[in-house]
Amino acid sequence: MIPLLILADEIQVKQETISFWSDGSRLQGDVFKPINLNLEDTLPGILLITGWGGNRANLNKSFAPQFAASGFVVMTFDFRGWGDSEGFFLSNKLIPLSAEDEEILVAGKQIRSIINPDKMILDARAALSRLVGESNVQPNNIGVWGTSFGGSIALVISAQDKRVKALISQMGTVNNKANFKMIPDSLVPIWEAQRAKGEISSYPGPESSIPGLVGYPDLIAIKKYDPASYWHLIKIPTLIIDAKDEELFDRSLNGEKFYNFLEGKVTTEYIPIPGTHYDMYQGNGYELALASAQKWFLNHLKPPNN
Repeated sequence: MIPLLILADEIQVKQETISFWSDGSRLQGDVFKPINLNLEDTLPGILLITGWGGNRANLNKSFAPQFAASGFVVMTFDFRGWGDSEGFFLSNKLIPLSAEDEEILVAGKQIRSIINPDKMILDARAALSRLVGESNVQPNNIGVWGTSFGGSIALVISAQDKRVKALISQMGTVNNKANFKMIPDSLVPIWEAQRAKGEISSYPGPESSIPGLVGYPDLIAIKKYDPASYWHLIKIPTLIIDAKDEELFDRSLNGEKFYNFLEGKVTTEYIPIPGTHYDMYQGNGYELALASAQKWFLNHLKPPNN
């Protein structure tokens, strides 16, 4: 077993709450830095991405300080409509037309708890740019870590951004086509037409809920989302951590298949840890997953010869 690199009572980091913008919405995040960091010092950055229906409060407790204490500048954030971030806005009436920008008062409602991978990717990209703009960060030496559904978001943004130099997908649902094959593809254009005509809401609600999971998945966006189509674009060291007894999806079609695809093409490792999905957030499963991730980022963002 890989020993823990940083223990809870050894952590001395400073935390700052920040705001940033994504696609017109104000999002909230936190930045963690080693407490003894000087203004002129620079360190690799790590962006942490929550899973389905998660919020940054959990990462702020169990992952962000531990990574920062390992010698990184770490950022967490809440996706749009989750945690402390603004949600989507739906106007109650037609917005008055104007030839130029002008300030108007519009009544409407804020929509929250939506799972839309397209919007989540936009938010994660904005968060990455906010992290890169943070003082003390080496802008072209970034690691991205995502857990569960966030593992697939981490994969997509890492495949598209050359500033990312190391990736960790923890229990990542990286094969969405396989995971949602029970929903016929033929339904998507029907739903899209109904939404375009206003026959169904612009945003999903309780009717789209999945038992055992929080939030309202946008099934149109979910069905069109294909993180596996980005596998071939991954050119950086990639660690894949899975729960050996994963019960929420078939890991042989997700993390394990992703690893088999990458093997021989990039530096990669596959670590199945005994336990179920939620065992990776507590006890021995959590400790091994965290230690493995710390080691991976230290090796590939702060190699010993640097």
